[in-house]
Amino acid sequence: MNNDSSTKDIREFLELWQRTFNRHRTDCLVGLYTDDAMLQGTSSAKLYIGAKEIATYFRGSATVKMEVWHSVTLAHDIVLIVGSYVFSQISKGHQESTPARFTFVLRRQGGTWKIVHHHSSANPN
Repeated sequence: MNNDSSTKDIREFLELWQRTFNRHRTDCLVGLYTDDAMLQGTSSAKLYIGAKEIATYFRGSATVKMEVWHSVTLAHDIVLIVGSYVFSQISKGHQESTPARFTFVLRRQGGTWKIVHHHSSANPN
């Protein structure tokens, strides 16, 4: 992860997203997205537009662990984050892991970071 002190709040946001995803609380997770956010997820070809549609994507029992990420400030209230994470879940009695890469675009709203765009895809073999 980045070690620059200016990225502390971004690191905290990513840790919050990871914890919320791993608790399987869809309502809380969707609360981290803007109402007009867009999501292209790892397990679906569909583009989910808006918080209501995004809520239909986050179903299941997988957990995620953030790995490496880098951020770039695009404007005083917009940040681009690119990184990797690993999804894990039990399938047929065995743990399966799916390494993936992600892009988040965050926008600060009322002092809080929210996801405007989230793209995730499995790492190529």
